[in-house]
Amino acid sequence: MVKEFLGEGSQAGQNLLRLVSRGNAIIAELLRLSAHIPSVFKLEDRNEARKYQDILLDFKYLSNPDFYESKIEENADLVDLETEFRDNHIDILIRFYHLFESIYKYIMDLEHYIVDVEKGFYIHLTIEAILINGDGKQLLSEAVYLYGVMLILMDNLIEGPVRERMLISYLRNKGPVDLPLIDEVCKLCKSTGYIPGSPKKPPNYPEEYFRRVELPENVISMIVGRLRSDDLYNGTESFPQPEHRSVALSTQACMIYVILYFIPDILNNKNSIMREIVDKFFPDNWVISFFLGFTIDLSVAWEPYKAAKTAMGNTIIQSNIQYQTQRFWKEVSELNKLVDDLLVDGLLVEEYIVDNVHKIITTLRRCNVTIRWVMLHSNASQKKFKDLVLMGGSQEDVLYLLLNTAQLEFVFKNIFQQLLATKEEKWEENKKLASDSMVELSEYFSGEKALTRVKKNENLQKWFGEISQKISQLDSTDSTSTGRKIQQLSLALEEVEQFQQIDSSIQVKQFLIETRQFLTKMIKIVNIKEEVLVNLSVCADMSYAWEIVNNYVDQMQKGIKSDPKCVLKLRATFLKLVSILDLPLVRIAQCSSPDLISVSEYYSGELVGYVRKVLEIVPKQMFLILKQIINMQTNNIQEMPTKVEKERLRDFAQLDQRYDLARATHSVSVFTEGILAMETTLVGIIEVDPKQLLEDGIRKELVLQIALAMDKTLIFSGKPYQAPSNKQQQQEIELLQRLKELSNILDGFRRSFQYIQDYVNIQGLKIWQEEFSRIVNFYVEQECNSFLKKKVYDWQSQYQSVAIPIPKFPSQSDQNSQQSVNMIGRLARELLNQTNCKTTLYLNQIGWFDPSSGKELVGINTWSILHQSVGIFGLTGLDKLFSFMMVKDLQVFVSQTRSLVEKSLKGFLNEFEDYLRPTTNIPDTMIRYQQALDKTKLLYPIFIDVLTKIGQIQLIRRQISNQLNFHCKIDSNMLFSSLDIMNKSLLNDIESHFQRPDSNPYPSDDNTLLFDLAQYLDTAGINDPFTKIYITTSPLEQFPCLLFLFVLSQVSKFQFNSKLNVMSSKKQKNSYDWTPFIIGCITILQQFHSLHTQKFLAFVGQYIKSHINIALANPKENNKDDADYPEDVIGLLRFLEDFCKYSHTSRKIVEGYVPPYIFDYYNN
Repeated sequence: MVKEFLGEGSQAGQNLLRLVSRGNAIIAELLRLSAHIPSVFKLEDRNEARKYQDILLDFKYLSNPDFYESKIEENADLVDLETEFRDNHIDILIRFYHLFESIYKYIMDLEHYIVDVEKGFYIHLTIEAILINGDGKQLLSEAVYLYGVMLILMDNLIEGPVRERMLISYLRNKGPVDLPLIDEVCKLCKSTGYIPGSPKKPPNYPEEYFRRVELPENVISMIVGRLRSDDLYNGTESFPQPEHRSVALSTQACMIYVILYFIPDILNNKNSIMREIVDKFFPDNWVISFFLGFTIDLSVAWEPYKAAKTAMGNTIIQSNIQYQTQRFWKEVSELNKLVDDLLVDGLLVEEYIVDNVHKIITTLRRCNVTIRWVMLHSNASQKKFKDLVLMGGSQEDVLYLLLNTAQLEFVFKNIFQQLLATKEEKWEENKKLASDSMVELSEYFSGEKALTRVKKNENLQKWFGEISQKISQLDSTDSTSTGRKIQQLSLALEEVEQFQQIDSSIQVKQFLIETRQFLTKMIKIVNIKEEVLVNLSVCADMSYAWEIVNNYVDQMQKGIKSDPKCVLKLRATFLKLVSILDLPLVRIAQCSSPDLISVSEYYSGELVGYVRKVLEIVPKQMFLILKQIINMQTNNIQEMPTKVEKERLRDFAQLDQRYDLARATHSVSVFTEGILAMETTLVGIIEVDPKQLLEDGIRKELVLQIALAMDKTLIFSGKPYQAPSNKQQQQEIELLQRLKELSNILDGFRRSFQYIQDYVNIQGLKIWQEEFSRIVNFYVEQECNSFLKKKVYDWQSQYQSVAIPIPKFPSQSDQNSQQSVNMIGRLARELLNQTNCKTTLYLNQIGWFDPSSGKELVGINTWSILHQSVGIFGLTGLDKLFSFMMVKDLQVFVSQTRSLVEKSLKGFLNEFEDYLRPTTNIPDTMIRYQQALDKTKLLYPIFIDVLTKIGQIQLIRRQISNQLNFHCKIDSNMLFSSLDIMNKSLLNDIESHFQRPDSNPYPSDDNTLLFDLAQYLDTAGINDPFTKIYITTSPLEQFPCLLFLFVLSQVSKFQFNSKLNVMSSKKQKNSYDWTPFIIGCITILQQFHSLHTQKFLAFVGQYIKSHINIALANPKENNKDDADYPEDVIGLLRFLEDFCKYSHTSRKIVEGYVPPYIFDYYNN
């Protein structure tokens, strides 16, 4: 039973295998999630720490949960903040909790497995029996080792305080009832006090940490004993030389390092055991990779443990370090020469490899051992040891050896695999040739063959016939006996040459020599075995370099810069790094776990990320050259006119400049040649296409350059236009200057990018459009986060990409940018500054002007330049951001107004409305109106600020819409016409649905036609921002009356400017613009039922009629010379005129409340 430990019928073996497989999957999830810890849990940002300090609690919460809960519940702001926090983070918290819980479940399952074995649950199987079996001792050791690795990685990658905040946050959201294991998980994940990277460790760390969920000490002791005495993974088969023993046992060395923390008594007190461990595993090395490139320096890690420190003394003594350093650096220089000689073109062919398999394998083994030692020990924690190692040689030599070793392995593997594939064919071919030679010689000595002129020799004839039969009977499957038989046959053929009859015949001797050569080839062919590649894969393992290899990125990139074709060698290196995947995946694959795909994807994705990181130097260099091309095309090379005089042709030829341009273009194409020469490579389970790799690299660099240009250019002083001094004039045109500057930069990029596309075999314009839209949409999305309760984080964004990331920049600290997350926010707020309704005057369809000087601040030219600089995507992005701003203002305004009305004004407004009802009646006094104005005047500043800001945003949005509409008609009239017709058709269908719902159904909920079309219409500018509904509101019956009183209080502050044909403020102090005021009123009314608008117009009409009636009844009081109507009546009539114009309300509707003759008289 023990022999078949992993057989299908062995429940004990299969259970343990599944447990180890699960452990590897948990570690992969730990590594994956550790890269996505929300920054808020780390409290690195002071503002975030201050904001969330009352709701983001650690384990102190568990001491008095009621106190903390009541503190939060009593504060409405904290309740809202917690709701927002939960919505944003619950998904990631669920994953982290499942991770912590799975670690706890893993160790409990392992403990239960050990208990079951000891209780005899698995018949005839004990811990001792498992540790005797080859597979059993591997799996049981790995199970305990993986648990230790989980604990170490969890404490290093997810800090203790972060774990506590996450667990408490999740506990408070889910409740302890739904989390039966929460107490045990909290005990396991409680902060240890250890800070990653800190030289100081807490007392008794990590052994106290490892003791939180204990395993039976006798089992751990037996595992350590087995690790000390046995070669669990038969590493000495792949590394037979005694000087390579520490590398042969390196996997066990990592395991014993981790497992010893479960029984620290050995580390502290067992001198003989520790000396045995160090002598066997660490005689020439003290820096090890305990799991996938996570290294540890034993001279530091074992410093607190008496026995371990004493045992390590011989290894880390300076003389030993110097000796080992000199030995391995000498190997580096010798092996570089040796590998260079082997990689000479034309040397590594099938025949050479068959003849020199042992020599090549030995060389590769030495190379890998040397690379491993130098790479690991160049990262020693103690500076004095690290300096001693680094003094021995250059890291460039190590990288050179790594690249050449990888190339040699790659070539050798490919040829050897071909040899394996054709082994039988070549065996049969040589066997047939040797056998046929013997048959021919047999026939030759028969004396019957024509033209031979040789005497018949029956003995030789019979002997050669027998030899031919023996050769034919040779079998390639039994290599040992076959090899011995071939040697005997070769010896016999050599001895037969002594016969006089044979010795005198050159022809026969030649036959015998050729036959012996065929037999020699057969011996070599029979030695072509799969085991050679298996041993090579063990020797070539690079799992220790998962992190260390990042240190060589700069040197690899320097190599590519100096020789772009160096990429071909790098391909072999990347394939060598794929060996990293073997360690975590072997057990998962062995038990056919469903985790195989997700774990493979994670590790493969990380490797592909490294490949991209190394090769990104190519697009970086390309863009450096592209900057020169941009400069040449923008500043040096003149555009060729349609017609040119013959005499000036030489001037336009610009031969020197065009030669420089051609040289720069050629250097770009040379840089891309190297990558494009690479073949499609399978990195783990991800196929890497070199063309796609180059395109992604170019996209990444393009995104970085565009984002940098936008971030550096779109920075504003943030001061609105005030007075026409010289200094202010510079500020006044600052927006235009910045937009022109950005337009020139991006236009240069775009033209040069299109110019270069054919030389690097990419679709330049397509890439430009896709990436520019992604950049703008991402920055708009991040800017809009400040208006959302549920944020969209980077890793959740549909526009963000791991391969082609959009960079994030720190927020600007100036006054204008303090609310802005990025440059799109700064641009939007600068537009609001420059069109501030308190300092500017808006003229319909023209733009914003300075009322004192008449200077145009933002006009048609501004929108044109804005379009040139940020494009269609920028304009639509700004429109979306302005919509979010406005929705936030509308929500706050409606909420404030509702609460104020409910608190203090509801009764009064109801009484006032009762007095005015019905609105067809005409009140005979203005006293009640004045009382109402006095009662509500405290609300007016709020109304002014919100409604004018909303109106200002709406005017900007309409200008953006006009710009989009105009360019859609010019650039793509077919699209515009199609969208316009589609829009009108759908509106007709919807109208017909409301007329006959039975025969004309409304589109179903899962039909996205309306939503998709709306996006197209917004992008094409086929919309009207003024008439849209932005928020859903419940009825506020008193609002029309309140808005009427507000409008009535404001119209008297304006007078008509006949020159500009617009109402303007009478006083400059505390003034604001007329048009935003009206647009704000229109927008707010659109958010309510149309009955609110009707009531509002009825109140306005009633007041106009009443006031005219009173004025006509008392003509002496209305003593103005220039009008028969009172001033506020004229203001209201102007208001109604503009209200109809901007809201597209029919004049007939207004005439239902104000008689037409009043308008006619007023107009005349």
